[in-house]
Amino acid sequence: MEAIKENPVVVLCGETGSGKTTQVPQFLYEAGYGSNHDIIGVTEPRRVAAVTMSQRVALEMNLPQRLV
Repeated sequence: MEAIKENPVVVLCGETGSGKTTQVPQFLYEAGYGSNHDIIGVTEPRRVAAVTMSQRVALEMNLPQRLV
């Protein structure tokens, strides 16, 4: 969180299964990021992976799932 507060862009790298795609965006959203023109961006190598990930995060956060 300190790195995110102190820098306009942060690139996070970590091991597979570490939560960088599903858990970190949720932590940031709950901390107030993602509003007021903040962007929480997550990249995935394939469209299917991106859609699946976004649906999972929406489900975990009790948010409506949007069809892409």
